[in-house]
Amino acid sequence: MCEFCHQHGEGKKWYLKAEHYSEELLNDLNRRHFIREFLQKYGNETGAKFEQDFQKAFQGPAWLKKLIYHFQERRQRRDHFGQVVPLEDLAQVMDLASSIVRVPCICRKMNKGRLDAEYCFGLGLDAEKLLDIQEVFLETFRRGPEDAPFDRLSKEEALDLLRAFEKQGLIHTIWTFKTPFIGGICNCDRADCLAMLCYRYDFKSFFRAEYVAEVSGDACIGCRECLALCQFGAMGFSVMDQKTFIDPVRCYGCGICRSACEMEAIQLTPRQDHPLACNLW
Repeated sequence: MCEFCHQHGEGKKWYLKAEHYSEELLNDLNRRHFIREFLQKYGNETGAKFEQDFQKAFQGPAWLKKLIYHFQERRQRRDHFGQVVPLEDLAQVMDLASSIVRVPCICRKMNKGRLDAEYCFGLGLDAEKLLDIQEVFLETFRRGPEDAPFDRLSKEEALDLLRAFEKQGLIHTIWTFKTPFIGGICNCDRADCLAMLCYRYDFKSFFRAEYVAEVSGDACIGCRECLALCQFGAMGFSVMDQKTFIDPVRCYGCGICRSACEMEAIQLTPRQDHPLACNLW
């Protein structure tokens, strides 16, 4: 299991513990201050500036890059870190959160200048109780005088949106704001998301899922529809067998490849039970 499962989950999935969504954690003044600063900083920064900082570290000496990454990853895990989570686990997460709200995506604003890209969900971020944070959202994303950045969703509405995002090839990630408090769900791709940009430069800003995907050779008909959805290059096609296969070393266990498979030939299995993937996070 991932590091957070041992540190914050008592050996179980850390994101399925109710106390990590508690209003008591959210009301901590340091945490509230961090969320406001986070929104203000990244809401006014550009994706180009963000990438330039990574390029400097990536192009430097290997020892310096390793040192910078070590300290930055430790800081990220303390403040704002994520994990890939498949849809069935997110259904359980939504039972734990006191509220689900749809919010604009910071990453798409930075990279594309899009104020209307509402690909993210806030968990427990009830607008009526978080006027200070709502004010920052309005400053960053306001598109009109009546624009509302906190659109409350039911569990069913949220799951319908997540299924639609999977069809588009977006992976689901869950995020902390001052670990272990969990405040958000993002839907990421390699083109627009800062977390996936970090992945490009070999910097870890999120854990792999607690699962790894496997293909049932008997059920696979070789249509290759699933290959287009994989954000991690973990899927391939055997010309000899006319079957899809998954590289467990590259697989992040997001499970979105399943949404393209009409034959239901792809399953998620526990990462801890896989001989090659069990220690890859």
